[in-house]
Amino acid sequence: MKVFFININGILPEHMELISPERAEKALRFRFPEDRKRCVAGGLLLRRLLGDAAVFTDMFGKPRCENGAFFNLSHSGDWVILAAGDTEVGCDIERHRQADELRLGKVVFTDNELELLQNSYDRLGDFYRLWTKKEALLKCMGKGFHRAAKTVDVCADTFCEDGDVYRMKTMVFADYTVSVCAQNGSAEIETEIVRL
Repeated sequence: MKVFFININGILPEHMELISPERAEKALRFRFPEDRKRCVAGGLLLRRLLGDAAVFTDMFGKPRCENGAFFNLSHSGDWVILAAGDTEVGCDIERHRQADELRLGKVVFTDNELELLQNSYDRLGDFYRLWTKKEALLKCMGKGFHRAAKTVDVCADTFCEDGDVYRMKTMVFADYTVSVCAQNGSAEIETEIVRL
């Protein structure tokens, strides 16, 4: 699996001309400049991976490509990422912010995950590891948070269901946590920072 990273601080108004008209129109609807930049950055990553192939969303909101390419986008803070692989993939990036880990965890984490969090020496770090793995897994499965988050346990780096094996990998850099997930494939990651 390859994960492309792009920092939104390098996005300039002229980059709008390099993305699809639909994506540019979507970007212009955002009120805040940072959100507009994230949308443009996502469009640049999509163009790099997919060329001019059309992208649409399925009934659960997961982006799909007309040419069958497997990809997933996520953004947080100054970064937008795109995961691409040979099988279904999911990804999530989260910028670390102070949080009430246990209160939030009770809403989305299984008993097993909550126990791990309660006994953690790095509660905030483990919260983001669990959160990003869970979101990457649910996105890979194609349901996102349309499926109850407590129905999947991400304490391990694999999750099995209906004959499928989902493999997850997590990395931390600066104050961000990134998790990726691949269905019936390897979660080994090759990263590339896209320079503008």
